[in-house]
Amino acid sequence: MIRLRRRTREALTGWATVLPALIVQVIFIYLPLAWAFYISFFNWNMIRPMRYVGFQNYERLFSSADFWNSMSVTGIYILGTVIPSVVIGLLLAALLNIEWIKGRGIFRTLFYIPVITSMAAAAVIWGWLYEPNFGLVNYFLSIFGINNIKWLSDPNYALLALIIVGVWKRIGYNMVLFLAGLQTIPKTYYEAAEIDGATAWNKFRNITLPLLSPTTLFVFIMQFIASFRVFVSVSVMTNGGPAKSTQVITYYLYENAFKYLKFGYASAIAVVMFAMMIVLTLIQFRLSKRRVHYQ
Repeated sequence: MIRLRRRTREALTGWATVLPALIVQVIFIYLPLAWAFYISFFNWNMIRPMRYVGFQNYERLFSSADFWNSMSVTGIYILGTVIPSVVIGLLLAALLNIEWIKGRGIFRTLFYIPVITSMAAAAVIWGWLYEPNFGLVNYFLSIFGINNIKWLSDPNYALLALIIVGVWKRIGYNMVLFLAGLQTIPKTYYEAAEIDGATAWNKFRNITLPLLSPTTLFVFIMQFIASFRVFVSVSVMTNGGPAKSTQVITYYLYENAFKYLKFGYASAIAVVMFAMMIVLTLIQFRLSKRRVHYQ
């Protein structure tokens, strides 16, 4: 009886600890998601009464050229930001983890500053840097004979400009996570490898990379989600243009919801986005399962 009471008390304590966070999740995540799924079967502009249309919003969505364009733009953006930011973040972490490098703390701070900078403010500053006539980016490129690139008004360069901003913003975050992962690797592994005559590259490939695989998986998933949800830089710098060359899926959703007041159609986009994020994340877990080593 005493043991049963103790278990009951422990269970109540656990629920009391978890309940506040659970309530917040239900209110701000699960209920809006359920509401969006419900609204996706209606035509609604918040002025006229809701009209049930079944799967018409989804049919329109999958037959829309703008939707597939936004998906392709989003895919390019994800590939262009996730892979470089992860690779550069890992290399910086490996360098700044070397004990004989002086000023490591200063460099870590400098690389982390973009992470804590407001994306809206950063987007405005990058807009000035990309200015074709007196921006610093074109000034430095002119030194190498590259002139008059209209970064934000040329469809051939606008998405690249956003990708550069995205990579710049996320390198520091990835670097900190990799640094934390590197601290967990016992130094005795490297000392044993040195005794066996292993080179720096061999130690990095055979010790660092395998033991960092859980961190690498986490970083990839977090950066994939962040890139899939990109919005602020697009809204501030390009508004989805020029010629829809930077119209990512989140901006396409925003336009349909708050510009054209197609809340049912926008909700269908949100549901599809959520489903795709879940599926692609599970695929990432599946593909990396054999390559992740926890010990």
